[in-house]
Parts: sequence; structure tokens; C-alpha cells
Amino acid sequence: MKKWLVLSFLFLWVLVIVGFTPSTPSTTPTPTPTSAPNLTEAPTLITVSDGTKTLQSGDPVMFSKTITFTGQGPANAVIRVYRGDTVIDSTNTGDAGSFTWSWNSGTTEGTFVFNFTAKVPDREESTPTSFTIVVDGTKPYLTSGSAKADPLLGSTPTITVSFNEAIVVNDMNLFTLVPGHWMTGTGGTSHFTLTTIRLADDQKTVTLTGNWMSDQLIAGDLLQVIFYPASPLVVTDKAGNLCSPTTVIVVVSP
Repeated sequence: MKKWLVLSFLFLWVLVIVGFTPSTPSTTPTPTPTSAPNLTEAPTLITVSDGTKTLQSGDPVMFSKTITFTGQGPANAVIRVYRGDTVIDSTNTGDAGSFTWSWNSGTTEGTFVFNFTAKVPDREESTPTSFTIVVDGTKPYLTSGSAKADPLLGSTPTITVSFNEAIVVNDMNLFTLVPGHWMTGTGGTSHFTLTTIRLADDQKTVTLTGNWMSDQLIAGDLLQVIFYPASPLVVTDKAGNLCSPTTVIVVVSP
């Protein structure tokens, strides 16, 4: 009987101790921080030139132009030049971090994207610095036109023509001079006397205006528009390709 009482007492004492022992809360392990990549500082392009003008990324250049890239990067680094995922060339920076790299635009039209990276010892290659060049070997020329039928003493007749691309004009007064570098010819019974010339804001579309009192345009007739640039008037595209004499035939619409 005494043994049973002792065992009971011991059992109750153990329960009391266990019940009052504080439990240790579970903790979520703290993740080990990941250090940022030890990258080389990316290079900066300071100037890009085709020998006659400074280029911005996306600008067009003519065939066979030497394009010179001047930049700044970390001292004594390797500058790699990529097209896509392919390294096409490399150069080095000096103690001052400057570098120069040249590329010839060749004779193939297209868009060329160059990515420049820097790499110094004991560091990973930098993120790329991009520059885009559009190679354009096509001269500007008249590509299309339109005119609507207009009876004698109707509305002022107009002919609208368009170049294949935006043009650059060295002297707008010469470009719009009448008589000057624009000529028109008519077929059938249409008659058109050129009085004013206007280049639109898109630098591609030209509106030729006739004479309200004397002119008429008859549906179905053919109109010829000729543009004949000559010195001192100089017309080029944005790449620098010179515009030659160009003509377009316009059918008068109803």
C-alpha cells in the first residue's frame, strides 16, 4: 500500500514538472544572404562619328563609311564588341580608361546592333552598352503621287508626290522656288500651272499647287512630275545619299 502511494506521488510530481516546463518555440532558419555579382563597370560611349557628323543610336549611314566609337571604361580593361551573342572584335582601355574602336559600314543595307562590354581581372564581364546603326545605300527618289479631278474654276488643283524616305534640304527657298527645280507635264485635256511648293513635316511628302483660274485636272489623265536638284540646291536622305533627278507619273483620280 505504501509502495503504491509513493509511485502515485512520483507520477503526479513528474506531470506537474512537465506541465510547467516552458516549450521552445520553433524558428524559421534565416537564409544566407547571396552577394551581388562582382561585375566590371560597364563602358560608356562618348561619341560615335561617321567622319562628317556625330551619330545618335539608330541613325542611318551611307555605304563604306568608317564609323568611329570613342568611349570610357575601367582602366586597363578588355572591351569586347558583340553582335548578338558573337564577339566580333575587342580592344583595350589604357590607364585613363579611354578606348576607340572603328567599324566599316560595308555595302549591305540593314540594321546593326553593337553591344560593348568591359572585363577586368578578378571581376565578371560587365552588362552591355548598346548602339544601333542603320546602313542605307539607297538614294531618295519620287515613289508615288496622287491628284484629284478638278474642273476649271473649281477648287485650287493640287498634286501630291512622295519620296521613298525623309529628305534633308540645304536651302528650302531654292527647293520651293517657282520656276525652279520642279516641273510638271500634263496629258489629255488637263492643264496645270505650278504656283507653290510645300514640303510636309514628314520631310517626304510634297504638295504642288496649281492656278485656280486657269487649271483643270481631268480624271484618267496622266501627269508627270519631275524633280531636278542641281547646285547650289543639295537634297539628300538622312544618311547623306544625294538625290538625283527623279520623276513620277500620276493618274488623276475622279
